[in-house]
Amino acid sequence: MSFQTLRMLTGSPYDTLCHYVRVNTGQPSEDHQPAAARATGRPATIDPDAVARIALRLFAERGYEQTSMEDIAGAAGIGRKSLYRYFASKADLVWGGIEPVTEAAGRALDRALGRELDSADDGGGPVSKSDGGLRPGTGAAQIRAGLSAAAVAGAAALPDLALTRGRLRLIAEHPELASRSYAALAPQRERGRRYLITLGVREDMAGYLCAAYLGATFEAWMQWAAGSDPDPAPYLLAAMTVLQMPDA
Repeated sequence: MSFQTLRMLTGSPYDTLCHYVRVNTGQPSEDHQPAAARATGRPATIDPDAVARIALRLFAERGYEQTSMEDIAGAAGIGRKSLYRYFASKADLVWGGIEPVTEAAGRALDRALGRELDSADDGGGPVSKSDGGLRPGTGAAQIRAGLSAAAVAGAAALPDLALTRGRLRLIAEHPELASRSYAALAPQRERGRRYLITLGVREDMAGYLCAAYLGATFEAWMQWAAGSDPDPAPYLLAAMTVLQMPDA
């Protein structure tokens, strides 16, 4: 995919963050105030997604490697310190925005787990990890439903899918960005692992299944990003069908 196409998908009608940046007192950003005013004002509040849109536009115009953090700060109309307060690097700008996905997916897993525990037999406590069994009443269908609900809930939490598509396309084009996926997805992996272990899945099997789940859904996101379909949910649900779930 060309950078020009990425620009068309992620371009913002705003050239600076003047439309997005405010301090808590309602005054202009610290970067646009005189030095005396900045010394007594509170730190600027920045919309991270607005910064990311500007960064993606610059990456499309100049190339990822050729664009510096200073370039992004200048185009955004903010100071470098303000930018670094939110993003430590260009890669963080690309991978940013994953927190709402992690939180929404985690809440979906908690809800699914609550339903499973409520429907379990009165005497059915957690199954010993040594026997490899699941909680009474829990099977492959229930596990698949919980993980599927988490994947779809994570997608629904994203406020700007065009921005997400631009980020994913950039990740696909740059191996150094793709190599950060394991660390970036670690919180989701841990929440999924805890969900499975609580249902009685053996710890080693829970680790394998979480790795397969995140690998399949990440590939689903990349396939969605490469196309033009507006909704990623069908891709995520299709990815779930290839996973082999443990059963009682």
